[in-house]
Amino acid sequence: MTTTAQTAPTFQTTADVIARFNEAFRSRDVAALAAAVHDDCLMVSAQPAPDGTAYVGKDACVAFWAELMADESTVFEVDHVFTGGPWATVRWRYRFGPTDGESVLGVNVTRVSEGRVIEQLGYTKTPGDVLPLPEDGTGAEATNAGEAQ
Repeated sequence: MTTTAQTAPTFQTTADVIARFNEAFRSRDVAALAAAVHDDCLMVSAQPAPDGTAYVGKDACVAFWAELMADESTVFEVDHVFTGGPWATVRWRYRFGPTDGESVLGVNVTRVSEGRVIEQLGYTKTPGDVLPLPEDGTGAEATNAGEAQ
């Protein structure tokens, strides 16, 4: 009797895929990043405001990310990852200097399909002088992020 070994399908959670993608980005491994990206990926960058730029297809998305990864003077830090179903929200800081003033805090909203990133929408904080925000002393109370209210 001949038996054929069957390989069980590989199941990756959204959290697994996002961890793999983030590690590839952090370690500047373009091949590993490309392996984590779906052929039909849509990525919308955070800049230019207000709508960003759409990159359609794996090659375009990977080329954009590879350009960011190529700048060795920068550092990508993941602060938090939240997942639910095929969706993930990743809060991150992208450093282009040693101080927080030389960085940008952002969020990616990412969708995973078939074990790979298929959609990623980027959002970043902008300097306060760009937006018409209240000045100090206007009566608005400010709290630090994460502080109990």
